[in-house]
Amino acid sequence: MKKDLTKGNVFRNIITLALPIITSSFLQFAYNFTDMIWVGKLGSDAVAAVGTSAFFLQLCWAISSVFILGTGISVSQEIGAKNNPLAEKISREAFTGIGLIVAIMLVLIQIFPDYLIGFFNLNDPIVEGFAISYLRVAAIGLFFSHAVFLFTSISNSRGDSKTPMKVTMIGVVVNIILDPIFIFVFKFSVIGAAIATVISQILSFGLFYRKSVVHFFGASKFKISFDEIGRITRLGIPSSIQRIVFTVIGIIMARIVAQWGSDAIAAQKIGLQIESMTFMITGGLMGALLSFTGQNYGAKEYKRVNEGYQTAIKIAITFGILMGTLFYIFPEFFVRWFVTEEETVAIGASYLRVIGLSQVFMTVEMVTTGIINGLGKTKIPASINITMTVIRVPMALYLSQEHLFGINGVWMAIAISTVLRAICLSIAYHTVKRKMILSTSI
Repeated sequence: MKKDLTKGNVFRNIITLALPIITSSFLQFAYNFTDMIWVGKLGSDAVAAVGTSAFFLQLCWAISSVFILGTGISVSQEIGAKNNPLAEKISREAFTGIGLIVAIMLVLIQIFPDYLIGFFNLNDPIVEGFAISYLRVAAIGLFFSHAVFLFTSISNSRGDSKTPMKVTMIGVVVNIILDPIFIFVFKFSVIGAAIATVISQILSFGLFYRKSVVHFFGASKFKISFDEIGRITRLGIPSSIQRIVFTVIGIIMARIVAQWGSDAIAAQKIGLQIESMTFMITGGLMGALLSFTGQNYGAKEYKRVNEGYQTAIKIAITFGILMGTLFYIFPEFFVRWFVTEEETVAIGASYLRVIGLSQVFMTVEMVTTGIINGLGKTKIPASINITMTVIRVPMALYLSQEHLFGINGVWMAIAISTVLRAICLSIAYHTVKRKMILSTSI
């Protein structure tokens, strides 16, 4: 199943593709939101433990994204060029690659969880114990969740974002139902949240595989080959390195935050969870624009590429202003969804106020990254995002000194780097546009 994005109204194409992706993101947020509420009932220690473990799960996703993004770009361009057999071959090779790389990561997590969690120097045996247990169990679902990410990327690239939405809906509902059962009825505590997640991931994978495997991989017998793996990794590596660096910097930033105690760690995790409303919804728009750009660039419809960007950026800016305003005016309201400890609420509210000022820049950054990646120039946004993410650490160390801004200095470093990324990426896109779009459409 595929949809031709090279014809028809540009706004309608982008919105039609983006809405199911955004709906999937809302559903994922609903799960994360519910999951954090249930974990939050166990206290700030449990929230801190899950938040600490999540950094390493995100690192695994960052590594495997080399196949996910590279496949999405390649498949969309081949679909635009009417070369479906090659699109199927690319999808098969990416699936094999995901399986191999996840197997390595799973082994490492099961053998060395103490060393991973120990990096944070939490100095709290209860939080460390929770974190290690959660990480070990949650890692079991890595292959299934990453395969679903790959299937979603392929489906979106083919112009079908409804199937991922339906699969996500089922997985989220199952997860929401199982969370309180495993956490409180079976009294598995934070491990119960991990078990519920793994079960829903396995279910989502099974549904997606059964429904779409023939469309994605072709009807012929599955053969392991790596003829196109170089192309996939060449496109995916820059973005994967970006995600790895972003996650590693996130781990380092979390270690800086840890000096203010488990309340601060929990507050940051909650703040990130709330901020993900902006990230996930804009990510849907970004994914739609990437697929739209890939198909139209592959079909040499260059004017539609730029028109798609202009459409998406207007939507992104409007949404970014809205979310930033809400975060700045009502931060305590959002944080109290998860916890009631006043210290955690105060720190989480300060995070949202500072980050709220940069939300519109984050939406611009993400949408602009989507169109540049869709053009196949993945090294450009990766280089900019890596550079502007790395500078968070020295900025945070300096601004968080007690005679300056304390923990708010960490939040300021994150916001400043987001603003710089948006500015640099906007300049980069207009440079790329002159070289790749305007010059070729004359």
